[in-house]
Amino acid sequence: MFSKRNSKYKYMLFFVKNRPTGSFRKWMGMILCWMICLSVFPHDKNNSCQIQELLDKAEEMLNADPSKAIYYSSLAITEAQKIGNIGCKTMGQAILGEAYMNQGDFNIGFEILTHAMEACPSDSLHLKACIFLHLSGAYLKLKDLHKAFMYVDKAADIYRAQNDSLHLARCYNARGLVYIQKPDNVRAEENFKAALSINRKMNNLSSLAANLNNLCLYEGNSAEKVALLNEAITINRSLGKIWSLGENYNNLGTQYFYAHDYDHALSALDTAMSYATKINAKELIADNYRYRSWVYEAQRDYKKAYTYLLLLYEAEKDLLMMNEMRQIELNIVQKHLRDKEQQMIMQEQAYQINFLRLWISIAVLAVIVLMLALSYAVYHYRQKKKLVLLEAARQLENHEKELMALKLKQSESEAQAVQQELEHRRKELTNLAFFIRSRNDLLAQIQEKIKAGYKLSPTENERHLRSIYTYISQFSARDTETGVVIDEINRQFIERLSQLHPNLSGNEKRLSSLLRVGLSTKEIASIIHSTPKTVNMARYRLRKHLNLETDDSLTEYMKQI
Repeated sequence: MFSKRNSKYKYMLFFVKNRPTGSFRKWMGMILCWMICLSVFPHDKNNSCQIQELLDKAEEMLNADPSKAIYYSSLAITEAQKIGNIGCKTMGQAILGEAYMNQGDFNIGFEILTHAMEACPSDSLHLKACIFLHLSGAYLKLKDLHKAFMYVDKAADIYRAQNDSLHLARCYNARGLVYIQKPDNVRAEENFKAALSINRKMNNLSSLAANLNNLCLYEGNSAEKVALLNEAITINRSLGKIWSLGENYNNLGTQYFYAHDYDHALSALDTAMSYATKINAKELIADNYRYRSWVYEAQRDYKKAYTYLLLLYEAEKDLLMMNEMRQIELNIVQKHLRDKEQQMIMQEQAYQINFLRLWISIAVLAVIVLMLALSYAVYHYRQKKKLVLLEAARQLENHEKELMALKLKQSESEAQAVQQELEHRRKELTNLAFFIRSRNDLLAQIQEKIKAGYKLSPTENERHLRSIYTYISQFSARDTETGVVIDEINRQFIERLSQLHPNLSGNEKRLSSLLRVGLSTKEIASIIHSTPKTVNMARYRLRKHLNLETDDSLTEYMKQI
């Protein structure tokens, strides 16, 4: 039957010879299924259109009847291999792998998806994205959330680049399922709602029903979620999706459980079981057992709860893969079963003292609440008082700062006024000094003219001398006026100098005034009609009276007074 002459069975031979794990009976079932497919469809219909129709039917049956999805996808793989269509063959493998996953055969499903990934042409981005999406679902079932996120993000990047909103909605839905397992219900709901918005806009009923179902995978707003599940059930019933209906009713039962409506919960779970057993959906059946154990435990019917936990254990043993990850999950289920059995024994013993513990807890809680309230009141009072004191201190500090600022501003204004007055006096005195210096220069010129008169005749010289004498007399008459002006300009300076050094003579005070202006020794000598040597002697005596050192500047000292 498996002769090399018959190329129809090469694909089946590869899986039989190379499968690493799994039941031989399951693989034989696959081979028989493919053989039936080969006998039913004639060879003259192996064109691409027919293969695509088979793939569409297989994808449509994924959530309706996984066994039919296996049938159609197996047939599509065989026909695609016969005409050498690698793309269709790879797509068929992706659908076939997910169909086995939905049926609970994780070993076979994951292996087929891996082969599909390896066989996918590198330039078929859309096909690669589709396989990434299927692999994300597979890793989600294997509890490998990191790889589940990685593959769904890869698929989303491709669909986003191709502006494929329909498949992008599937990516959002897949991400939501991964976040449910994380668990992060808030981000899961964001992704589900994003997918729901796209599917409603595009009127994609199948994906819309899946979104509605996935929005009800966790607790909260049970009434709203019951309405969403009823909408999903209506859509899936119209589409004939049996697997999806089983999942919808399972979730409906859990929402009734969260709402403490246990009768409706059991009724919904009964309906879910009828759909699951129709298509032998092992995963749905296991979930149904789990939810029933919850309901019976809540109803305090521990015997039935324990019975369904045993059924769950047996069902999950069939579903768990033959590797370390699945062995760990099996151990967890066994431990959970033992814990539940022990819990059932202890609950009967603990029930008698629960009432007393409740009242003791209430009393202790009341005392704690009272103490906390009292502590909070004291703390609040102290904090309020502290804030009042801090505010008062802050206001006082602000007032002090404002007062210091005003004083500083006033001092600056006074200093500025004094500086302006001093500058004005200095300018006046400087102008006067310049005037005196000009007069002295003029007198020097007259002196030169007198020398020039020596060369004139006696008659001319007498007349020349008279004119010069008259000119000199006019300027000499102003010496007294000049002294008065100098004394008036420096009156305040002289007063301060006299207070500091009351033993100074009038000539020393006048010399101090001229030094304060910054005149040189020669200029001072010209003003007081003396020689520079006499002025230097006067400076020496003044320095001695003022008790100044040799290195101290006499002029700078006068300017500081």
